[in-house]
Amino acid sequence: MNRVNRKRRKVRLWMALGFISCIALLVLADGITKERKFSEEENRMLATKPKASVETVMSGKFMSQYEKYKSDQFLGRDFWVSLKTKADLLLGKKDSNGVFKGADGYLLEEISVLDEASYKENMDAVTAFAARYPDLKMHMLIAPNAANILKEKLPAFAATEDQNAQLKRTEEIVSAAGIQWIDAAKTLNQHKNEEIYYRTDHHWTTKGAYYAFQEAAGDLGILQEEMTAFVPHTVTEEFNGTLSATSGYERSRRENIDIYLPEKNDTEVVVNYVEEKEKSASMYSSEKLEEKDKYGMFLNGNHALVDIKTTSEKNRRLLILKDSYANCFVPFLTPYYREIVLVDPRYYYGDLDDLIEEDRITDVLFLYNGNTFFTDNNLSGVLASE
Repeated sequence: MNRVNRKRRKVRLWMALGFISCIALLVLADGITKERKFSEEENRMLATKPKASVETVMSGKFMSQYEKYKSDQFLGRDFWVSLKTKADLLLGKKDSNGVFKGADGYLLEEISVLDEASYKENMDAVTAFAARYPDLKMHMLIAPNAANILKEKLPAFAATEDQNAQLKRTEEIVSAAGIQWIDAAKTLNQHKNEEIYYRTDHHWTTKGAYYAFQEAAGDLGILQEEMTAFVPHTVTEEFNGTLSATSGYERSRRENIDIYLPEKNDTEVVVNYVEEKEKSASMYSSEKLEEKDKYGMFLNGNHALVDIKTTSEKNRRLLILKDSYANCFVPFLTPYYREIVLVDPRYYYGDLDDLIEEDRITDVLFLYNGNTFFTDNNLSGVLASE
């Protein structure tokens, strides 16, 4: 009996030593592993080692930052994240980090809950802005998200917010303020069986944007006989978007990014990235195709203020208050405006009234996707009069 007990104790001792050795090796390897600043798999910046101070330690901020740092820099993080995602799927979980794994390889971002406080501030600011500039032609296009238009792709029993109700509510408010509502949902629903949203990214495709532009043209005052024909050209077949990075799903899937070029009479442009003090003769940044976030090739990603001068014979000047959905939409507008000024309220801190006066703006377009617009807390500040 004593011999059996001794064997059991030996087995337990070796198991304990093995476990402790594994932990020690992981800690040692984690300690000597070079810190990463960016995760290609997740397409985001990683937390770096925080600096301790009396203030941050006493407030608890240091420990919170340090935990985030260790979580982001843990040895083999990409492997463990991928393993967890696969395990969740096996256990029947329908989403990961707010992203549903849908049918036909579609990743669908959950519809955001409307932020009532920010929404009221934004709508009040939009209404006041329209009243302040009664001579400007104003339009609003809020693009529905894929989980709305492609709801049949969602997993069984997946519950989302009613984005159509959010859109209808907004249409009623802006229409009463004299702003022309552009019904993007109507045309996107008509083309829902086509490639109008990426499968691995939260943006609409250039084809989806093109259909929305065709719907918007009449409302924007672009005559049918003026319409320029555009032809798609594939610029990469290696796109894997932000929803794949966020969720861990479909990381091996690759899809196309297309640009649409005028069939003839291409309008020349000069694109001025104002704060960066950089200019370009193209609305496309081909170097972005070598990076993880290839959607950034449209207008070189997001910027606070972009001023596009064109060779259009029209004398109209358009201000667009926007998010990144506008980036692949803008090229369709260049034949019809002498100047297009893009303001992203998330990054812009200038005076909008001065901008309107200096650039002699004649038209205004609000162009967002629903998930951004209904949770935005920046637009009201940009629209406010000094």
